[in-house]
Order: sequence, then structure tokens, then C-alpha cells
Amino acid sequence: MKRIQSLYLFDPEVNAGKMIFLSGPRQVGKTTFVKNRLKETGDEELYFNWDDPYVRREYTKNPHFLKSYLARTKNKFPLVAFDGIHKHKNWKNILKGLYDIHSEEAQFIITGSARLDYFRQSGDSLVGRYFSYCLLPIGLAEASGNFDLVLNDDIMLAQPDKQNFLRTVQKMNEKTFKGSFNRLMTYGGFPEPFIKTKMGFSNKWRRDYKSLLIHEDLRDLTRIQDIKGIEQLLLLLPERIASPLSINSLKDDLQVNHKTVSNWLEALKKIYLVFSIMPWSKSISKAIKKETKFYFFDWTMAKDEGARFENAIAVFLLRLVCRWSELGLGDFELRYIRNQQGQEVDFVIVKGQKPLALFEAKRGDIDMSKSGAYFNKLLKIPYYQLVLDHDIIEAYPDNKYIISAWRFLGLLG
Repeated sequence: MKRIQSLYLFDPEVNAGKMIFLSGPRQVGKTTFVKNRLKETGDEELYFNWDDPYVRREYTKNPHFLKSYLARTKNKFPLVAFDGIHKHKNWKNILKGLYDIHSEEAQFIITGSARLDYFRQSGDSLVGRYFSYCLLPIGLAEASGNFDLVLNDDIMLAQPDKQNFLRTVQKMNEKTFKGSFNRLMTYGGFPEPFIKTKMGFSNKWRRDYKSLLIHEDLRDLTRIQDIKGIEQLLLLLPERIASPLSINSLKDDLQVNHKTVSNWLEALKKIYLVFSIMPWSKSISKAIKKETKFYFFDWTMAKDEGARFENAIAVFLLRLVCRWSELGLGDFELRYIRNQQGQEVDFVIVKGQKPLALFEAKRGDIDMSKSGAYFNKLLKIPYYQLVLDHDIIEAYPDNKYIISAWRFLGLLG
């Protein structure tokens, strides 16, 4: 399966002289992505998994072991992949040494899940030597294998030409995109269950996946001892998806204090099980005080169909803002918006602290959202209402649109 990062991740003009750090949830396809690239370039021999005792032993015996491998490659500037090197005690110094010696001979890509991203942020001797990227669950363009209509900048969403935008979404082939969308909604965006398309396998995979994250990654990254408490929190979170999360309510249900719940939620974010979306406000301090929303990277953990749909939209939009930021188009964020009167829109993409476009996930409602229309008029930015259960393309004055989700999401990658 082709991933959208392959269209820009190895651009020499963008990453010249830099290592590529590729992080993301476990089992999201990072190793497969890198191995496919090495196969394309004929550099399969330059993949080094540092979980393999042979690789660690080879480095220990000869810290300059890479020289012989690079001497054998036919490429003038090959790709060298280190998978899991961050699990080595002195990984930053090892990587710094190898990069400083070979940076003019090869491109380095470093892959890992939660630990790579966490340790990368915690004090860094590698500053200035790498660019960071993230691989997230599969998007609709990837699932369908069709990248023809993917947006590579924010112009069409932020300043849509109505006729051009409508022509673009009408080009979405139902056979190509709708079936892939339904499959994503059923099996999620992690490659294994998505490819298998077997519900029994999907359920077993999901159970083992949660266990792996909690009993391995959580243990390695945090000092949390109360694993039973974390497991209880995970039972409570699905019913709270799509609503601002009240930590006070959770602490009462879990019978622990406010700080403990906050720490547990942060821990779940560290291991890429959940992510949070803050409310947008012109005043950052006011936004911070308001309650955040939490979503799963694996949206199938939300059992209610409406909540699952909103969770999926959250992941698709998060993929988009990450990609646009990685392309160097600006600093993009995903937020939601709500006022004191209770009017709310599920998502707003923000660029450089300024709102760019509004998005609402609706299971079956094809009437224009009053909150969407209100914030569209107030902020003077486009509003997109994405519908799950109907095939619809409707345009309204002032850049308001109601569109079938499967038609719209093919634009996002």
C-alpha cells in the first residue's frame, strides 16, 4: 500500500543534510513503509533493526561497521534505515557519531513509536541534525490507492472557488472511494486489520494491541504502577469521545484525584493510544482553561457509530494538518470551537493562530447546522458539514457546504 509520505518524505531539496525521524503509533506501518522504499532503491541491505542482537553485536565489535555496507551499495547517496535504535541506552551518541561520519555519503531515516518521539523531545544532542515526521493511520486516498485529487496546500479549503471545489468532489469515483471508506469505518486505519477485513481477526488484534501498549510502552515511558486503573480509564473513554472531557467526572468514577487522571491521560497520549484537541480561542489562556476533547488513533474503539465517525474525521484532519506542517506550508493545528452559549463546531483547522476552515461530522443530518452557520458568519471562513449516511453535495452562500464524507475525505490524503 502506497503511503502519502512517499510523495515528499525523501525530497532531497527538503531534507538535504538532515536525518529523517519517522515516529507514530505502533503497527501503523513505519517498518513496511521504510522497507518498501529500500526495495525501490535497491538498498535492502541498509535496513538495521536494533532489536536484532546481530546488529547490536556488529556495532559493538566495530563502531564503523556502516563503512563496509556503504562501500557495497551502487547508489551514490543511499538510504540507511535504523529501526528501534532509540531502545539502545546510548542511542543519541551512537546516531550522532554515525551521522557525523556518513552524512555526506548517505541519507538516514530513523523509525520508532512512542519512545522515539518521547526521547527525541527530552533534551537533545541531535538538535539541528534531523527533521521530524509522523506516520498516522491510513487515509482514504491511501486506502483507495488514488492520490489524484489530494490537496497539497490549504488554498482550496481556505479560499474555495465554489465551482472548482464542487467539480473536484464530484470527481470522486463511488466504486473507488466509497467502498474503501466503508472498510475504514469498519476495520479502522491500522494496516493489518484493514487488509485482513476479518472481524474476528480485527477484534483479537485490537485486544492484543491495547495490551501491548499498556504493558510494554506505558511501563517503559512512565512510572505508573496502577495498570488496573489505566485499564478502567480505557473502559470509560469510548463513551466520552466527541465531547469535551471532564476530568472531575472521571476522577469520581475512577475514585482517584484530579492530578492522577491528568497524568494517566497524558500517558495514553505518549504511547499514541489517544490524542487531544484543545478549543480554539483568540485568547490562548482562555483556551487552555477550557476542556479538551480526546480521540483514539484507532477510531473503532468508539462503539457508538456517531462517535466513531467523528473520531475518524478527527484522525483524517489530524493527518492533514501534520502533512501540511511537514511540507513547510505553515504551522497548522487541529482544534474545536465552542462559545459560552454552547454553540459548537467539531473541528477548526488553525494556521498560525488564525482559523482557516470549520468542519462538522454529522451521521445523518443533511440540514445546515445552526452553529456551523453562526461561526461561518462570525469568523468569515468556510464551513464543511461531512455526512456519513447520505450521498450529498450541497453548496450554500458564504462558502458553506454539506458533503458526503467519502467524497470529501479523498481530498485529504
